[in-house]
Amino acid sequence: MKQDKKSETTKKSVRKINIDDLPNESVRKSSGDIRKDSMGETKVFRDLPVNDDEDFEFEPDFDEMNFFDEEMIPGNEVEEEGTEERAARRERRRRPDADSIQEEMEEEILEEEVPGKRRVKKLRLTPEEIQERKAVRKKRRSQNPEILAVTYVFAFLFVLMIGYFVYFNAFVSKNVINSAYNVRVNSFADTIVRGDIISSDGTVLAETLVDENGNETRYYPMGRIFSHAVGTSAINQSGIELSQNFYMLQSNSNPILNALQDIRGQKNQGDRVVTTLNAALQEAAYNALGYNDGAVIAVEPATGRVLAMVSKPDYDPNTLVQDYESIVAEENNDSLLNKTTFGLFVPGSIFKTLTALAYIRSGADYNNYSYTCEGQINLGGDDYITCFDQTVHGTESFMDSYAYSCNSSFGNIGLKLPDNLLKDTCEALFFNEELPTEIPHTKSLFSLAADDTDWQTAATAIGQGHTQVTPLQMVMIAATIANGGNMMKPYMVDAVETAGGGHRVKKYMPDSYGQILTTQEADQLAQLMEAVVNYGTATSLSGYGYSVAGKTGTGEVSGKGDNSWFIGYAPAEQPQIAICVLVENDEGYYESALPVASAVLQAYLGQ
Repeated sequence: MKQDKKSETTKKSVRKINIDDLPNESVRKSSGDIRKDSMGETKVFRDLPVNDDEDFEFEPDFDEMNFFDEEMIPGNEVEEEGTEERAARRERRRRPDADSIQEEMEEEILEEEVPGKRRVKKLRLTPEEIQERKAVRKKRRSQNPEILAVTYVFAFLFVLMIGYFVYFNAFVSKNVINSAYNVRVNSFADTIVRGDIISSDGTVLAETLVDENGNETRYYPMGRIFSHAVGTSAINQSGIELSQNFYMLQSNSNPILNALQDIRGQKNQGDRVVTTLNAALQEAAYNALGYNDGAVIAVEPATGRVLAMVSKPDYDPNTLVQDYESIVAEENNDSLLNKTTFGLFVPGSIFKTLTALAYIRSGADYNNYSYTCEGQINLGGDDYITCFDQTVHGTESFMDSYAYSCNSSFGNIGLKLPDNLLKDTCEALFFNEELPTEIPHTKSLFSLAADDTDWQTAATAIGQGHTQVTPLQMVMIAATIANGGNMMKPYMVDAVETAGGGHRVKKYMPDSYGQILTTQEADQLAQLMEAVVNYGTATSLSGYGYSVAGKTGTGEVSGKGDNSWFIGYAPAEQPQIAICVLVENDEGYYESALPVASAVLQAYLGQ
């Protein structure tokens, strides 16, 4: 029972009424005195003193109403509970929850300072009520984890959604907007003068000229030399003009000056794009290819930076708007095709690099390989594969077979390979799938089934058959060998800057796809490629003050002249440049690609 602890100095007295003083029967007033309320008869207390403006307090004595059972706990239990139970109860009171409140309703412990004992008052409940309360508590416990789990799931999804929105706006949105399929980007030209494109050494490759009347003309100072690499913006949008379209139609210059230009109704100058292309090397490759159709692409093995990209036939980007209809009307005119990335060609003997890799991976003792070349190999009946000009190479090792590009020996190696190993090796180097680069391109194709004929197997092993490759794919393979088996993703843009180069807006960094060749495989292939230049089919590339590693090839094309190939890198010890050269419809076989490769390497390394 609570005791009245009001101060004795309080002026007003408090009259208390015990519940025992309540009348046993309802007393009805006479008809003249009784007033019924809306709830029924009015009950009154009998013999109660009149309230003479004193405070009134009603305190029922629950102890007298038999609501509790009392129990005395011995002193030893008091001592035990005085530590653990009291602490637990105080903790529940500080942090009440549904279970603790329910327990307090069922059991109220009142401590009295009685020496050695403590009186406990427990709420009197029937067994059925106790079981019902336990069932309610159990149900609450079983429901709470489910509610918490659902709450946590929704909270996690909400945080994930917010995180994705932040990530998208910060890192992805510009790439999505810059998509080649988003034609609405061109509407930015209403308020922005398209930015410039420059080479890595600062040469202007594309700019927008504005006359006194505000008329804009896109101008390409280097003309045809960069036609495929830089592309065009007005019609047949391609190349860097397409891939960096969004950035050149944005202006990140001084925002105050930009705002003033907007107020005046004048356009702001767009940001400029700095490419990885080397203007001097590009011009050297263009001139070396001469009047031949074909392609030249050069990259930096350690970074993947594209140093040069030439495709012929070409076009004049400054007059393409006028020439476009006549170009597309001509049936066999492929001057708009960038052959370095979209052209598919029979590889010839440069494919032996992949056959050699498959042979190394087969587990064969390639160091002790020996084959006697008779100028041709019979594959049953009238089916033969012959060496170039039916040259008899005699007894050859594995390295000699590669250095001399012996078709007979590599046809023999192809027949020794386990089923599907050559296919698996090629697909591990991205045949029949997209290359790891953002440069638009066509997939290289490889086709060889386990049940194909011996002739088909041998022909595929020497780079004929149904195999077709892009120069981009082959230069990536050469660069990967030069880089110790680590394939870097080729890229053509180094940075985006504000007009005039005052501030860098975006920087592109080298990106590795990963180790697709082991260091041992890369080292073995490098030795084979060095042998080609040291004493094999590319000795004309030696003696320039730097060592070269490479592989020549001749792709036989039915109904056309043969394609001359070279892939390689230099210097062999510390590669700085990897190159792929294709000369189409050539009558001089692989020898036509070598002078082009020599001119490009000399322009880059002989400076």
